Amino acid sequence: MTRSVAATAGVDWLKKAINLGRGNPGAVFGGAALGVIAMVAAMIGAALAQWALVAALGTGAGMVLGAVLTTVVVLVAVSMLLVGFLRLLDAAESGRPARATGVFAGFGDLPTSLRVIGLTLLLTVLQYAVLALVLAVLARGALEWYLRMVMASPETLDPSMLALPDGLGIATVLSIALGLVFYGAQAIGTGQIALRGRGVFAAVADGFTGAFRNLPALLVLLVAVIAAAVVVAILGVIVAMVVGVLAKFAGAWLFVALGVPLYLAFMLAVWVVAFGVAYHLWRDVCGGAGDARLPVEPVAVGA
Repeated sequence: MTRSVAATAGVDWLKKAINLGRGNPGAVFGGAALGVIAMVAAMIGAALAQWALVAALGTGAGMVLGAVLTTVVVLVAVSMLLVGFLRLLDAAESGRPARATGVFAGFGDLPTSLRVIGLTLLLTVLQYAVLALVLAVLARGALEWYLRMVMASPETLDPSMLALPDGLGIATVLSIALGLVFYGAQAIGTGQIALRGRGVFAAVADGFTGAFRNLPALLVLLVAVIAAAVVVAILGVIVAMVVGVLAKFAGAWLFVALGVPLYLAFMLAVWVVAFGVAYHLWRDVCGGAGDARLPVEPVAVGA
C-alpha cells in the first residue's frame, strides 16, 4: 500500500534526514561510522583482489574480472549494510531500542539482503533500458556525439562538435524525471523489503506506484538537495581556505590533522543524510510509527 503526500514533503524528507540521531545519536552515528568503515574495508579487499587477479591473469582478463568482482563486492556490502541501517533508523525514529552494531543486521539476514540485491539489479537494468530507449527516440545522435567529444583532443576538436544533437534538451529533462522515479522506486522498494518483508516484484510494484504518485514531492526534493549542496560547497571552500591559511603558519601537519577528520565527518554526514532521506521517503509513503506493521511475508524472492 502506498499513499500520496504533499509536494512540500520533499523538503521535510531532507530536514528530517539532517536532524536524524537527535533521539539516539550514539546508535545512528555510531552505526553510520561502522558502515563507512565496513565499506572502506570491502573496497580495499576488492582492490587487493583485483591486483592479485591482474598479477595472475594479466592486465586484460585480470582487469575485467577485477572490475566484476569489485562491483559484486560493493553491491553485496552496500545491500547488507543498507538493510541493517534502515532497520536501525526505523528503531531509533520509532522510539525502540537501537544499537550501532545493528547496521550489520543484514549480514545475519541473507535472504533479505539477497532480495535487496535483486531489487537493485532489476531497477538498474530497467533504468538503463528506458534511458537507452529515450535517447534512441528523442536524441539518436547523442551517444555518438558524446563519444566524439570524449575522444577529441584540443587539436582535433571541431567547433561544429560543440552543437548539441537535436532532441538532447528534452531527452535530458525526461531523463532527470526518470531518474527521480527510479530513485523513489529504489528507496520505497528497499524499505518495503528491509522493513516490511516484501518480495522483489512486490517491492518494485510498490516502489513505482509510490514514486509516480509522489513525483511532485520528488521534484521538490531534487531542488532542495541542489540548494543544500550549493550551501555545503560554499562552506567547504571557506573551511578549506581557513585550514590552508592556518597550515601555512603552523605547517602541513595541521592541514592533515584538521583536514582528514573534517573529511571523515563530512562522509559520515553524507551517509546519514542520504539514507535518512530514503528512509523518511519510504516512511511517509508506505509506513509510519503509528501504523500497524504489515506482516512479514515469506522469503520467496518474487513474492
